[in-house]
Amino acid sequence: MKINHPFSLLFLILGLSLQAQEEEPYFVFEDYDWEEEQAPFSGELDDSTAALILKEKHLFNFHLEDERLVMDRLFHQRIYINSTRALEEYNRRYVPTGEGSELLKFRARAITGTKVTEIDEDDIQTGQLEDSEAEYNYFAFEGLELGSEIEFYYINRLSPNTDGLMINYQEEYEIKDLEIDVVTPWGLVFDSKVYNLPDSVMNDTVLEQENRLYMRTSVPAYEEESVTPSEALMGRVIFKLDRNLYTGDRDITSYNYTAQNVVAFLTSELNRKSEKVIKKEAKAAQEYLLDEEPNFTTAQRVEHYIKDNYSYYNVGAAELRDLEFIRDRKVFNTVGGVRLYCGIYDFLEVPYQIVYTCNRNQLFFDSEFEADNFLDEMLIYVPEDDLYIDISESMSRNGVLNFNYTGTQALFIDKEMLADEYVAITEVKEIPYPPSIFTSDTIIAKVVFGPDLLDNKVDIYRAMTGFSARSYQGIFELIDDEDDLKEFKETLISYIDDEGEVEDLEVENAMARYVGYKPLQAKGSLTDIRFLENAGQDLLLNVGKLIGPQMAMYDEDSVRNHDIYNQYAHKYYRSIEFEIPEGYTLVDPEKLVFDEKLVIDGETKALFTSNYSKEGNKVLVTIEEWYEDKTYPKEFFQEYLKVINAAADFNKVSVLLEKEA
Repeated sequence: MKINHPFSLLFLILGLSLQAQEEEPYFVFEDYDWEEEQAPFSGELDDSTAALILKEKHLFNFHLEDERLVMDRLFHQRIYINSTRALEEYNRRYVPTGEGSELLKFRARAITGTKVTEIDEDDIQTGQLEDSEAEYNYFAFEGLELGSEIEFYYINRLSPNTDGLMINYQEEYEIKDLEIDVVTPWGLVFDSKVYNLPDSVMNDTVLEQENRLYMRTSVPAYEEESVTPSEALMGRVIFKLDRNLYTGDRDITSYNYTAQNVVAFLTSELNRKSEKVIKKEAKAAQEYLLDEEPNFTTAQRVEHYIKDNYSYYNVGAAELRDLEFIRDRKVFNTVGGVRLYCGIYDFLEVPYQIVYTCNRNQLFFDSEFEADNFLDEMLIYVPEDDLYIDISESMSRNGVLNFNYTGTQALFIDKEMLADEYVAITEVKEIPYPPSIFTSDTIIAKVVFGPDLLDNKVDIYRAMTGFSARSYQGIFELIDDEDDLKEFKETLISYIDDEGEVEDLEVENAMARYVGYKPLQAKGSLTDIRFLENAGQDLLLNVGKLIGPQMAMYDEDSVRNHDIYNQYAHKYYRSIEFEIPEGYTLVDPEKLVFDEKLVIDGETKALFTSNYSKEGNKVLVTIEEWYEDKTYPKEFFQEYLKVINAAADFNKVSVLLEKEA
C-alpha cells in the first residue's frame, strides 16, 4: 500500500514562480544531444568480456511545468559489442512507456566501422507480452557485428519521484564513464546514499537557482557468485527529498510521514454500507473452520476465511478498494485488502500492526536512510499470536511468509489515541529468521527386494514443514484436473527417479490452511527404478540415490568476494533401510559414513553427517543435514562447500553386495 506524502505542491507554484531566472537552466531537453563525431573504441578486450559500456548517463530534472512539478528523465548509453551474446542482448532495446509517461526525445544509432545507421522515433515498435494485454515499446538495431557500437538516448517526462529515486547502475558489464545528475529547484534539497560501492556523489556549488547532486565515476563489472543475492549486492544510489526551503519542512521523506498516513487511512470512518460488510464478514470469519480446527486463533481464522474466499489482484482499480464491490466480486487489491483485514480485526478487537519491509533478495532494508524504496512489501502483524500475514499471497498462511521477508528489518506501525487523535507509533526491528527446525524435510525409505531381486521397490514416507511444505501445500487446491493433481502429488515421493512408478500413494494435510500448522505427509511405494546394478556375480546397491538429487558446487572459485547467503534455515533427515539379500555379504559399509561440519567460533552452523548400523542382515543408514544461519562469512566458504558437496558426494555412493562362495 503506497501512501503519498501529505505536502502540497502549492508551495512550489508560489515559490518557484517568484524565482528570478537570471541563469540558464542546467538542463533543457530540447538542447540535449550526443556528440556527432566520436572516436571509435580502440582498446583491447579479452574474450571473456562480452561487452563494454563506454558511456552511461542518467539525469533527472525536477522543474515546474504549467504550474506543476514534473520530472524529465534522460537515459543515454553507448556500448561496444564484443561477443555474440552481447549481439543478441543489445539487438533490441526498450523504451519505458506507460500511463503518466511522455516521450520527449529519442535518438539511436549503430556504428560499424565507418557505417552509421540511425534510428528515429518512427522506428519505435510496439509489442505485447505473452498471455497479457500489456504492451511495450522497443527499437531494434540491424546489421550489428562484433566490434559494432550502439548508442541511444531517450528523455521521458514523468510524475516526480521524490521519496526514493533509486538508480541501479552496476551490472555484469564494466561502465567506463558513468554520469548521474539530479537537478532540482533551489528550494528542494535532496539527500543521497550509495550502496555497495564507494560514495562519489558531489554537490554542485556553482548553480544559484538550482541544486544539482552528481556522480562522475567508472563502475567495475559485477561478478556473479553462487549463493548470493546479486541484485541486492549491486551498486546503486538512492536520492530523496529531504528539505523544503520554501516552507521550512525537514525530514520530508521519512518513515514517520508514511506511518502517519497509514494510521490516518486505518482510522478513517467507513460509510454505513461498508460497516455492514465488515460486520457480516467478521462474524463469518470468526466462526470459520471452528469445527474442523478449534485450535486456530481468531486472527488465523480471519486469514483463512479471506484467503479461502477472496482473491488478490495487483492492480490499482478504484473499485477493488470498495468494500461492497469486494464482497460481491470476492476480489481486492492492496488498499482494499487492508480495509477488509483491518476492518475485521478492528471489529473483533484483535490488535494488529502494519509492517513494511522489502525483499532481501533484491534490496537490504536501511533503517538509517529512510526512503520509500525500503517500504515495498506490506504485512499485517498480530502481536498476541506472533502472526505475520501477507494479504497478497494466498499460500502464505499461519506466519509462513515468503522467506525473503524474514531475517530482515522492517518498519512496524502501531496507533495510539492522543488528545482525541490517533498518532502513529513506529519501531524498526527485525522480522525473525526462523531456525532450521522450522523448515524440515524428513524421508524414511525402506528398500524391498522382490523374488530373485526382481520387481524391487522402495516404500517411502515423507513429511515436510515450514518453507519446504509451503512450496506444495497451497497448490493442491488450485489444481482442478484430476490427472494433473495425481501427477503433482506423486512428485512428493518420486524425488528419487521421476521415471519411476508410484503406487499406493496417500497424502495428508494437502491444504493451504495447514501451512505452518501441520506437516505435509505422503507415503507410498516407488517401483521401476534402478538402484541395483550387476557387477559380475556381485551387486552394487546405490544407497546414495535414495536421498534424491543434490545440489553440487564443485566448480567454485577459491577467492570469494561476498558472504554466503542462506535463503532460509532448513533441516533434512533421511533414513534408509534395507536387508542384505540372502547369499550376499555387505563388503564396504564404511563408504556410507560422512562427517562434514561448518564450525564458527566453536559452534556448528551447518553439517552433513551420515552413519549406519547393522543388526543381522538389516542395515539402517541415517543422514542428517542442516544449515542454520542466514549468512556465513566468506572466509568459511571452503568449509561451506565441503558440507554442500558432501550431500552430492553421498548421492553417488554405491555399496558392494558380494556373492558368497
